[in-house]
Amino acid sequence: MPHIAEVIESSTRHVVAEVHRDVEPPAFGSWVEVTTDDGTVLYGLVSHAETGSIEPGRQAVALGRDRDELRREMPQVLELIRTTIRAQILAYWDGRATTKDGEPLVRQTLPPRPAALHDFVRLCDPEAVARLAAPYDFLRTLATYPDPSVPADDLIVAVMRGLYDAHGRGNEAQTVLVEAGRALARLLNDDHERLHSILRRAQ
Repeated sequence: MPHIAEVIESSTRHVVAEVHRDVEPPAFGSWVEVTTDDGTVLYGLVSHAETGSIEPGRQAVALGRDRDELRREMPQVLELIRTTIRAQILAYWDGRATTKDGEPLVRQTLPPRPAALHDFVRLCDPEAVARLAAPYDFLRTLATYPDPSVPADDLIVAVMRGLYDAHGRGNEAQTVLVEAGRALARLLNDDHERLHSILRRAQ
């Protein structure tokens, strides 16, 4: 997959990346990956996207022109705008370990080291997203330690929909949703109203 953004802030918990110009930012709740110099692949969930002025403290103003008109008449304005995303790191692959089937052994926990500044960010392909399923340990992180500025339940709903899409929306995908729902039920204990709300919106 081609890279879509570049890391401008990093920790073991999250990355902030600037999206390349003329590239559609990844959707809320989509999975992205960052490959580090040592071959480790970090998997993060997009929890926030923001578009604004590239200059700190300077706010964009309305110009009364649509996007095509801006490109024709005032292309310099678009050069002063950027989109950034924040992705919560929830899993990693060390680049070497594999399962018995030869698939990458993805660990659903924080990585030993953060991504480096200026590492590239790519969208995960459906196969990679499908591997980020059972045992659903990342759901525990989302439910217990969510991005503080994002409604956790909305992010979980987006994740569930992404898993459904990655598994082809058929019987296998339905099975994955059921398994994820059971994992959520254990995490949320007796909060049946919250669980039902998440599952309702994920379908």
